[in-house]
Amino acid sequence: MPSLMQMRQVGQTCSAYDAEDEAAERSCESCLHWQGESEDCELDIFWEQLTNLDQT
Repeated sequence: MPSLMQMRQVGQTCSAYDAEDEAAERSCESCLHWQGESEDCELDIFWEQLTNLDQT
């Protein structure tokens, strides 16, 4: 399971981010594509997005 910090970082830059609630902090945890039970992105892009953050 990814950490809260990782979910926030990916949520900030993810082009597929779709907020559950406009007032929520931008994070994978508040995205419609985040599946709670599996604790992963239903679009299967979380790990790719996280890896791309490390590219500087």
